[in-house]
Amino acid sequence: MFHVSTEWECSLDASYSPLFFHPHIKGSQVIMDESCCTVSRIDTFHDGIVFSNRPVELEEKVTLKILQDDQKWQGGLRVGFTWKDPHLQSGDLPPFACPNLVLQGKTCASVLPDDYLAEGTTISFWVDSWGCVFCSTSLGAEESFLFSGVSVKSPLWAVVDVYGRTKAVQLLDSTCSGFQERERPVEDCMVCFASEASTMMFPCHHTGFCSSCSLKIFKISGRCPLCREKVEKILRISLLVENEGLPSGLGKPVGIHSLR
Repeated sequence: MFHVSTEWECSLDASYSPLFFHPHIKGSQVIMDESCCTVSRIDTFHDGIVFSNRPVELEEKVTLKILQDDQKWQGGLRVGFTWKDPHLQSGDLPPFACPNLVLQGKTCASVLPDDYLAEGTTISFWVDSWGCVFCSTSLGAEESFLFSGVSVKSPLWAVVDVYGRTKAVQLLDSTCSGFQERERPVEDCMVCFASEASTMMFPCHHTGFCSSCSLKIFKISGRCPLCREKVEKILRISLLVENEGLPSGLGKPVGIHSLR
């Protein structure tokens, strides 16, 4: 397995300060207990966004328990990560994590499947060193890939949107989760569907392209097809392509020790 490390990557045997919800930065319908570990939504189906009190580490599990499932509403819990310090959120939070908070930038989030939303279900989600987000549940199913594109070069706060039928959740102690490093999922290139998606656009960190298609994209437009941000480098496991003086191929292998 090839590995990309950043200054925010954790040591797997490190100890962590307690993880709880940020006591002050929260949606207008959120009420929180004194421990800042249990949140519920007062009314309606929205305005239930909360953040973690501190940045989370790569591979650190954020574990939630569904406490109340109000089935008069449609949809449910949304989770993700933001690399915008919650203290810098200006004014009221938007009513929805998806799409409103995501569209404000520096945030990625996703809706969880309805199968995960029953009362009593425990859900864990985490981000790996490639910026890919996964989740697992107490239902016994294998871990699932949720989305990619999280910037791993910056501090990351967990985002939880207590939305729709999910009326209340409890944040469990992440220090007992026993998280460990995982293999990067194998995906087909979203352009040619013939080769493995093995590259990452920098600095946006979007993935999903094989080396051949990445090179074509780089030469033709120089911009990421997903977000249209200018591509400065293409990362492929241990290969790096600079935006200036691009060779005819992907260049000779060079070690990548940081995405900064």
